[in-house]
Amino acid sequence: MAHTNSDNSFDPNFFDIDLLFQALMENLADSIYFKDRQSRLMRVSRRLANSLGIQNMDEIIGKTDVELFGEEFGEKTRAEEQRIMETGEPVIGHVENFDRPDGSKNWTLTSKLPLKNNKGEIFGLFGITREINELKKVESDLQFLATHDVLTSLPNRYLLFDRLDQAILRAQRNGTIGAILFIDLDGFKKINDTHGHAFGDLLLVKVAEQLKNLIRDLDTVARIGGDEFVVVLEQLQSEEEARQITARIVDDIGKGIDIDSLAPPVTVSVGISLFPRHGTEIVKLLQRADNAMYLAKEQKNTFRVFDQTFNSAVIS
Repeated sequence: MAHTNSDNSFDPNFFDIDLLFQALMENLADSIYFKDRQSRLMRVSRRLANSLGIQNMDEIIGKTDVELFGEEFGEKTRAEEQRIMETGEPVIGHVENFDRPDGSKNWTLTSKLPLKNNKGEIFGLFGITREINELKKVESDLQFLATHDVLTSLPNRYLLFDRLDQAILRAQRNGTIGAILFIDLDGFKKINDTHGHAFGDLLLVKVAEQLKNLIRDLDTVARIGGDEFVVVLEQLQSEEEARQITARIVDDIGKGIDIDSLAPPVTVSVGISLFPRHGTEIVKLLQRADNAMYLAKEQKNTFRVFDQTFNSAVIS
């Protein structure tokens, strides 16, 4: 309760400013600090000391961020703070991070303001830093969910289009060939109807893992819905190289998948379109690979390459 005099008037002198300041520095969850013109710490909060594993706050006084956080991070903050004190312009809500000793990143939200004396001269700065690791994790999780398939954790259609766009530009710039493989599991509906959707989901996860193992690190495999997957192959020197990789996928997919009662074995049908040979528009390239895949479906457990001349597909 606020203190009042006997006549019920408010007494502003009731509060001891030093005690209030000390309470804030001891109990706030944010790191608070005051620095001089050389960016040396002159006063710090308990939270800042604890975050550094230091019990005696006096041990921090006079130190700089270079001594506490390392050369790279410390020099960056020193340059920023010198600019604040030279220009008088504060920094509000700056997001930054530094590497912890264990290799993880510590994300923070920082505001820094210049400190002025009665003459308006800047003699230091005041800073307040809040750790936002949980917020960054939520942000990262949301970004992942927006760009990846929930079941398999593969890139989804949105991320596929982005990577395809970049892959087509690289192929045009470098004079290389790229390929889109439109992959569909044979008889997946029957598997789902016979064994149930939970079984089907498990199968899709295992197929996704196999596809990742069958392609190169520079390539992309995405799930775009149901039992349909798309693989983007980059930096190919010839159409034959695309055929060889696809043949390996057709031959090896399903091998090593150990799911009880799965019969017949898992197989796939694959359609291929090449860029820039078959175009540079993503939607058309996917449609042409899809058309070739439907021709492969007539035989199953094989692949076909789109034939632009006849607007159809031919077996490879």
